[in-house]
Amino acid sequence: MDFKHFLSNTQMGRVVVRFLKKEPTADAQGKMVLSAEEEQKLTEHFGQAFVQILKEKTFTSAEDKAGDLYEAAVKHATEQVEAKFTRRIEQLQADIATLAAKPEDLPAATKAIETATAFRRSAFKADTSLAHNQAAAAYLQSGTLADTPTIEVSDLKKELGPYLSQGNNLDILQQLYQGFTTSKFLNWKRATTEYKALESESTGNIVQQFTHQWTPKGGATFTPLTVKNNRHKVNFPVIPAEVGESWLFHLYDESMTPDQMPITRYIVDKVLLPQISEDIESVMISKAKFVDGTGKTEDAMDGIETQLVEAKKSGDKHIQFFYDSTNLLTASDEKVLEVIDEFVADIAPLYKSKKMPLFLSSDVYLKYKRAYKKKWGAGSGTDDPQFGKDRVDFSNCYLQVLDCLHGSPVAFSTPPQNFVGLRHKNPGPFVTDIQKHNYEVRFFCEFWLGVGFLIGDAVFAIVPDDYDPKTAISSTRKGTPGKWIEKAGTAPDTETGTDEPAGSESETM
Repeated sequence: MDFKHFLSNTQMGRVVVRFLKKEPTADAQGKMVLSAEEEQKLTEHFGQAFVQILKEKTFTSAEDKAGDLYEAAVKHATEQVEAKFTRRIEQLQADIATLAAKPEDLPAATKAIETATAFRRSAFKADTSLAHNQAAAAYLQSGTLADTPTIEVSDLKKELGPYLSQGNNLDILQQLYQGFTTSKFLNWKRATTEYKALESESTGNIVQQFTHQWTPKGGATFTPLTVKNNRHKVNFPVIPAEVGESWLFHLYDESMTPDQMPITRYIVDKVLLPQISEDIESVMISKAKFVDGTGKTEDAMDGIETQLVEAKKSGDKHIQFFYDSTNLLTASDEKVLEVIDEFVADIAPLYKSKKMPLFLSSDVYLKYKRAYKKKWGAGSGTDDPQFGKDRVDFSNCYLQVLDCLHGSPVAFSTPPQNFVGLRHKNPGPFVTDIQKHNYEVRFFCEFWLGVGFLIGDAVFAIVPDDYDPKTAISSTRKGTPGKWIEKAGTAPDTETGTDEPAGSESETM
């Protein structure tokens, strides 16, 4: 089956053409070439797994059928539908519980369901009597902002209640779990305080020699790991006067009304959630190490890097650590290429046939790509800036940068279903309370989050000795040490990583 035959004579090929409204092109190997915009649209509609398979197919082999594309698309659609109905059920349960707490107002069961459904369908209606909404109406009509709008703390608190009660609390929680970049690589599970792999997820060989007795299984089983689910809180103060102007400018620039983007939603979506996502991505899910009672972000949970470092020390999690513990962050480009190629070549045979990401930091990725192009790019006859792509040669592993691994020498590979994120089985409201305090509105928020691996035997990792993930937390806001001027009158010393006074003896010699 060639590329043209796939597009014209297979159901999935025709679906892709109709969706893109054009026939995509193929490269010399027969693989589909997609623009960034096309890839994004296909991912949103059919899922990441579908796009990954589509990009990897050569369409030149008789064995290269389109059934796996169909299965990936169906799986994505099923997950979307299940997620939608899960949210609907959760909202119905929450609304019914609210109604049940007020016996005097309790309607019939069918009426409660109708009311709950109406809450989800109803649009928010801004209170036009509040001063900030009147200022917004005047600004949107005239396009002129006379002065900074007055936003009363009591008015903001008054508006937050109805906004959050109309089902938006659960929507905010959904945005939170999708807001940090690593979330799309996690196999999400629901749990209370912890999650352990099911028996079906941890089974080894099951086929055995025939006997007349009942002998369950037939081979060794993997030891499932326990993934902890942690409870987190956010105490976030907002001074309304400081966000009033930016809210109005946002309404004007996006041609929105206070009904479509009330200032309450603006504070949550544009101020609160982005900061939470940054904390989750840059600190919690990778470099944090749980310490009870400190209240610090870096002590809130055990991140992935911490779990790998501690598992290497204890040796009891069955995680497979590579013998070469070179620090990939400080190693030469050529050494990084050598270690990663050998690492991939030595993964257990059971997993070599699986398409697995090799997760690494952007720093290590850059070293690998530079070394690869230096070694193989010369005389190759290609001007493609993406020469080599991201698949490790002659393997099913592909390089995948995780933002949470910033400044880290750790690299690991595992099947996508083995890398899990945890949410709570019965999530409560994200915003639990709102209080007025002088000129502030104080948000009290809660959520649950955990990350980890289901089966240690299915994790392959490069972890250098004596690496402490917490030491890399500050690297999110600083460039490479020794490469940047940090104070006036000094120049970076690229040999020692320190700053020397300009014109000093060490500089002029």
